Amino acid sequence: MSQPDNHGLQMDENSGNTDFIAFGGEKDEVKKDEKTVRDDYRDYVYMHPVKKKKTKSGKTRHKSHRKKRKMKTWKKVLLAVACTLLALVLLTVGTAVFLIFKGKSDLLTDDIQISSPDGIEAIVQEGGQYIVYNGVTYKYNENVTNFIFIGVDKENLDDLTVQGTGGQADVIVMMALDLKNRKLTMTNIPRDTMTDVAVYSASGYYTGMQRQQICLSYAYGDGKETSCNNTMASAKRIFYNIPVSTFYSLDLEGIAPINDAIGGVDVVSPETIEKFTAGQSYHLQGNDARRFIKARVKDRADASLLRNKRHQVYAQAFMSKVMTAVKENPSYALDLFNESAPYSCTNFNAAKVMYLAQDIALHGSLKVEIKTVPGKASLNSDNKAEYNISEKEFYEQFLGIYYEKM
Repeated sequence: MSQPDNHGLQMDENSGNTDFIAFGGEKDEVKKDEKTVRDDYRDYVYMHPVKKKKTKSGKTRHKSHRKKRKMKTWKKVLLAVACTLLALVLLTVGTAVFLIFKGKSDLLTDDIQISSPDGIEAIVQEGGQYIVYNGVTYKYNENVTNFIFIGVDKENLDDLTVQGTGGQADVIVMMALDLKNRKLTMTNIPRDTMTDVAVYSASGYYTGMQRQQICLSYAYGDGKETSCNNTMASAKRIFYNIPVSTFYSLDLEGIAPINDAIGGVDVVSPETIEKFTAGQSYHLQGNDARRFIKARVKDRADASLLRNKRHQVYAQAFMSKVMTAVKENPSYALDLFNESAPYSCTNFNAAKVMYLAQDIALHGSLKVEIKTVPGKASLNSDNKAEYNISEKEFYEQFLGIYYEKM
C-alpha cells in the first residue's frame, strides 16, 4: 500500500509517478491529456486557432502560419530597374508634351497691329483682324506663324565690336507657315529691295532711318543677334508689320555641311552660270551646293533675281527632302537643327522645333509655295542695283497669304 506523505499526496511505490490526488477523501482518477507538446506551446504563445482546409482527397490539413519569405535580391533589382525606366519614360513624354505646348504658344499669336500701305485704298479694322479691300472683307488667319531666314554673305558669324563689318544679308525669306491649311509659303525678298533701314554708327549708336537696300540692314549690328533683329525689323516693315519674332541666319560655311547632312539635294538648274547649265540635273554635294546658291553676275540689274530662281529651286528640293524625313522620324528635325548650330544664329528653340516636327509627323507634309516680292530691278545713278516693290501687286499677294475672305 502507498503511504501518505506530509501533504496528503499519495505516490505509486513502484513507478514513483503521481497517479492519485486526495485531499481528505477518496482518490479521483485524472485522465491523461491528449494534447501534444506542440499544442501546449501554441497555447502558451497565444496563437490563433488552427484553421483546417480540405484537400482534394477530402482529408483536412492545417494551414501553415509561417511568415512569407522575403523578396529575392534579383527581383528587387528588376523592380527598381522597371520603376526607373517608367519614371524616365514619363519624364521624357512629359518634357516632350511641355515643349510641344510651349512651342505652339511661342509661335502663334493674336496680338497683331497691321499697318495700311500708302497709296492703297484699304480699311484696316481692329488692328488688322479685318481688312476691307476692293469691297471684300478679309479676316486674319490666326493659324499662320512667321519666320525670317537670312543667308549671310560671310564665312562665319562673329560677335563684332565695330558696326558695319558683320556681312550682308544675301538671302532674306519670309516663311509663312499656315497650320490650318497645311501650307508653307516662302516669300523671297530680293537683297536689293529698297526699304527703311535702322542705321547705327560704328560704335553702335542709333543714328536714324535711311532708305537703303535691305541687305545692308544686317551690317548694322554685331554680326549675330542684333544684326538678325535689324534685318527682321526691316522685313516686317515691308510686310506691313506682320507678327514675326523668330529668325534664323546661316553663314556661307554652313551650306555644305547641312546640305550633306540630308544626303545632298537634286536640282535642275534654271540658268547657265559657272559650271551649271540651264535645264541640266545635278545632285549637289559639298561645295557644289554652295556654288549653286552663291553664284551671281554682279554687273546686271537682275542678277539677284536670277540667283533667287536658283534659291527657289534649291529650297523646294531641300524642304521636300527634310519634311519626308521628319514625317518618318520627328527627332530628325532636332538633329538637323543641332547640326546647323556652329554655322547659325537663331532664337529658334527646341520647343518650336518639337512642335513643328510633331505637327508634320501627325498631319503629313506641307504644301510648299515659293514666291518673290513683286517689283522692278534697275541700276541707280551710282550704278548700284535697286529693287522697288510694286505695292498694289504685293499687297494682294500679302492678303492671299495671311488672310481669308469672309
